[in-house]
Amino acid sequence: MRARCPGRKQKMRILISNDDGIFAPGIAALIRACADAGHEIYVCAPDGQRSAASHSLTLRHALTVREMEIPGAVRAWAIGGTPVDCVKLGLLMLCPQAEFVISGVNHGYNAGTDILYSGTVGAAMEGVINGRPAIAVSLAASREDTYDKAAALAVGMLDRLMQHPLKPDTLLNLNYPAVDEALGVVAAPMKRIRYDEEYVKTVGEDGTVCYALGGAIAPEQEETDGDYAWLQRGYATATVLSFDLADKEATESIKNWL
Repeated sequence: MRARCPGRKQKMRILISNDDGIFAPGIAALIRACADAGHEIYVCAPDGQRSAASHSLTLRHALTVREMEIPGAVRAWAIGGTPVDCVKLGLLMLCPQAEFVISGVNHGYNAGTDILYSGTVGAAMEGVINGRPAIAVSLAASREDTYDKAAALAVGMLDRLMQHPLKPDTLLNLNYPAVDEALGVVAAPMKRIRYDEEYVKTVGEDGTVCYALGGAIAPEQEETDGDYAWLQRGYATATVLSFDLADKEATESIKNWL
């Protein structure tokens, strides 16, 4: 990213996406916040719910695209694909002039190991892979009234990233806590979240067997410095993520027996 003049707010061309769908309240809040800040907004988002799509990509059929009119956006498209499809198609074809990608606001935390399943994070990471800095932003699933505050957090962090860019191939993952006002923002590492979960088996009248995943976060988590622990304390969290999943130390160690 180019260096910015200190103290000067840079107006950006931003591609906004999500995994909750183009009509979700979280994406509307993010569009409002970015447009109110004077940024030029383009929207490429799924035409329906695509939560937990992770970094999946559509390869075996063509993507449907419908242009929409959305207040605050210069142009917007509803796409029949995954969040990653939306960002890739946007940056390569529909709005290649976009300089920055913001994904969200997701309904439900994307913290801890949940980021591995997250379509919200997947969309932001696709921006990074295509050479754009990116932010993913989420809030507590228990709240429906803090979307604007989470969106304001993302826009504020965008301003800071203009002055203090992240290193290449990384994104900023933000989560807003389940409180009226966050106590602050903490730079927190990602830690594993434990779940009490199970698959519930049902058998249809025709004998078809189905399994549906159910359960919730285990109520007793270890007290740590991880992102989820800070969210439970009422703080928003900021975590830098990379698509490099390699364990370099472990990779070096296997050289001895390869």
